[in-house]
Amino acid sequence: MAKKSHPRRGSLGYKPQKRADRLYPTIDTVKDTGEPKALGFAGYKAGMTRVLRIEDRQDSEQQGQEVADAVTVLECPPLRVYGIRFYQETIEGKQVAGDVLADEFHDELERAIDLPDSTQDADIESYEEEATDIRLLVHTQPYRTGIDKKKPEVFELPLGGSFDDKLETAREHLGDEIRVSDVVDEGEYLDIIGVTQGKGIEGPVKRHGVKTLGRKSQKISRKAGNLGPWHPDHTSWKVPQAGQRGNTRRTEHNKRLLEIDDDVERATPNGGFTGYGELNNEYILVKGSVPGPSERLIMLRSAVRKDSYPQDPEITHIES
Repeated sequence: MAKKSHPRRGSLGYKPQKRADRLYPTIDTVKDTGEPKALGFAGYKAGMTRVLRIEDRQDSEQQGQEVADAVTVLECPPLRVYGIRFYQETIEGKQVAGDVLADEFHDELERAIDLPDSTQDADIESYEEEATDIRLLVHTQPYRTGIDKKKPEVFELPLGGSFDDKLETAREHLGDEIRVSDVVDEGEYLDIIGVTQGKGIEGPVKRHGVKTLGRKSQKISRKAGNLGPWHPDHTSWKVPQAGQRGNTRRTEHNKRLLEIDDDVERATPNGGFTGYGELNNEYILVKGSVPGPSERLIMLRSAVRKDSYPQDPEITHIES
């Protein structure tokens, strides 16, 4: 006798499966920690390795013992702040009130945006009264890494603290650089936002994991058995069908940051990372895997669902 019900194939948490707008995401939702600093950062995925560390979880049977963990290495060259963006609340919601740009720009920034020909007339004081939120306009510096890339990525970074704290932080960093060690701390939890590796067009079996049909069931076995009833006479979006797989924006919560260091020789394997090369800048070690291929820009933000035990991890060895 056939089953009256069965669990659904796949998770609605990963719908819709569509192509990302671009290969690096933006940081939209953040949790204000109250600290006057940037609430996000970005780094290039170099690869994975293994570390030995002392287990520090209170509920673990291996507490105090040496354990092995797979980690992802992200190279994080400093982000350069080239402007400040002011937002104001209107009837239509939060709108951009204006931008204040730095006096000098890096030469490579012209590859990403159109730079102004002359010095701007607007200053920070002209937006203080009407503005309700402030964000930093930053760009990456891939030319400081070993990857074959010159065009920088441009995005916004949210700030924490009160409005006066945000204004002071923005003044301090305008035209300057932000390091990853200024934003995150060892042992804390981060949310990793990235774009997965693209797989192209895939069928429903590979894309959704549905069961292949029997030999006597249909002429084609690798398809959905039924697209829905006659009434209502439309196909539901929940029906597994062929389409784009991969190249989608994904967010992974509570990924623990195990180490921040600038000793690149300690984390670089012999011959460099496959498909990436050697590290040249400050790097971080994130426990577990990270979405996306090597050389992909990964966004970091303070965890919005914080766990209970942020401590300083003790790493005894990094495999090289």
